[in-house]
Amino acid sequence: MRALFLASALIAATPLSAQAQVCKAWSSPVLAASIPSKPINEASGLEASRAHPGRLYHNNDSGDGLRFYITNMAGGGLQTVNLKGPKPADIEELSLGPCGSRTCLYLGDVGDNAGARSEVSFTLLAEKKTYAETETPLRVVRARYPDGARNVEAFALHPNGDLFVVTKPVDAKVTNPGPASVYRLSANQLRQTQGVQVFAKLGELDLPKLLSDLPFYGWIPTGLDISRDGKRAVLLTYMAVVELGFDLAKGVPAKLTAGDNVSVFRAPPLAQQEAITLLPDDSGFLYDSEAARKAETFPLHRVTCQGR
Repeated sequence: MRALFLASALIAATPLSAQAQVCKAWSSPVLAASIPSKPINEASGLEASRAHPGRLYHNNDSGDGLRFYITNMAGGGLQTVNLKGPKPADIEELSLGPCGSRTCLYLGDVGDNAGARSEVSFTLLAEKKTYAETETPLRVVRARYPDGARNVEAFALHPNGDLFVVTKPVDAKVTNPGPASVYRLSANQLRQTQGVQVFAKLGELDLPKLLSDLPFYGWIPTGLDISRDGKRAVLLTYMAVVELGFDLAKGVPAKLTAGDNVSVFRAPPLAQQEAITLLPDDSGFLYDSEAARKAETFPLHRVTCQGR
């Protein structure tokens, strides 16, 4: 019995997951492309395709229809792809991830600045080589939070098929955001087309404590992407990028420690930066700005890890 107790104690003392090595040195941001601001005038989501090298997916913030945009890495080759279905309330993010044996593009109608929505939704479309002007989605998954409405701009698909969201504050609390909450929809839930799926809450990320040297808007999550192996992720805020050096599928640590289980990238931020994607080889990331209404283009910046 004592041996069993000691073994249990050792297991309990083991970290939630084996941490990946976080980046110790980031490059300075370089201009990777200038993206046309018509029709992408409020860029809020960004994803780099691994199946189709050189392809980027984009989406606009609230007010746009059920659609996404495609460019190449240089910002050219613009294509608009419309999806059949009702106009969304507030698409804030898109992500690529598994959908059975295929890879799908997930468009997340998850924005809720007022904190008043009873449910959110994800529209799935299989990734393919070429798209028509209008496509029919594979399915739409409806979901709600177990503890009331939440405002979200950041979500991503894990290679195991689960979907993770990281919350931002509703407008009434935006100047005092507090920790961000992390929720999950399982791969099985994302296969459902009937009923409303319920997110599972996994924990919290205390960004105000981790980024205490930044003003409050530097703590607000605006974008998320997960690496190919699932062992790390990048979380964008309005003033920083936080590399999470742990597998979200294995839990959220109680404490974030820079240089240990997270790495923080700080640079002169882009105005209203809300979109991030890992590079296809996970060597760094791209991020851009939604503040492009008065300019012909908006900048897409590249940052690479110089050492782990």
